[in-house]
Amino acid sequence: MATRALPEFYWTAETDMACVAAAVTQTREHAYAHHIQRLMITGNFALLAGVDPHQLHEWYLSVYADAYEWVELPNTLGMSQFADGGLLASKPYAASGAYINRMSNYCGSCRYDVKSRTGPRACPFNTLYWDFIARNRALIGANPRMARMVGVYDGFGPEEQGRIAEGAAKFLSRL
Repeated sequence: MATRALPEFYWTAETDMACVAAAVTQTREHAYAHHIQRLMITGNFALLAGVDPHQLHEWYLSVYADAYEWVELPNTLGMSQFADGGLLASKPYAASGAYINRMSNYCGSCRYDVKSRTGPRACPFNTLYWDFIARNRALIGANPRMARMVGVYDGFGPEEQGRIAEGAAKFLSRL
């Protein structure tokens, strides 16, 4: 998987995504975030955006009061970022905005539409999720827990796939 630097808003919480802003702000103010915030918001975002897993691991160690390397390292590199190639987790812990919406109350106050996959108001988690599926199809296509999602992506057709790739590239270029 390609990697990029950890986005600046991980330190500043300057993002227009309600869930990421809330998780990062709470982290900065309290040196704590619960499981959903760590794994499904900051970790999931980093995975989908292609952030360097080691930078995310170092960030977690530096910001969370309860982050001990013996726990953080396998949880971040293995479970959250799938950077161990599947030794710890049986699939990448990747999810779209729908999962975040089911597991939290952030989407109701977000400027993005959690039900939209593409377009200017589409939840970035949705666009990035499907782009992640496309970019990593060789790695995840044979995984029994991910193959179905590769098939769903293939069913979108070339126009929708193009909108996904374009939307993800545009969003990622702003990081």
